[in-house]
Amino acid sequence: MTRSERAKENFLRGYNCAQSVLLAFSDLIPLDEKAALKISAPFGGGVGRMREICGTVSAMMMVCG
Repeated sequence: MTRSERAKENFLRGYNCAQSVLLAFSDLIPLDEKAALKISAPFGGGVGRMREICGTVSAMMMVCG
């Protein structure tokens, strides 16, 4: 399964966009899934759901960081 397929599957399971992407890359970051979900939760729908910064882009930056 590709990372994009994992992210889509996560989103369809009810996670927000930031959570879905971060979880798809969770094997590359030094966080367990529970911590990754908590950290990325406020970034779904843009920061604080303000629709300013895409949650997917925020999660990509978390993975890169």
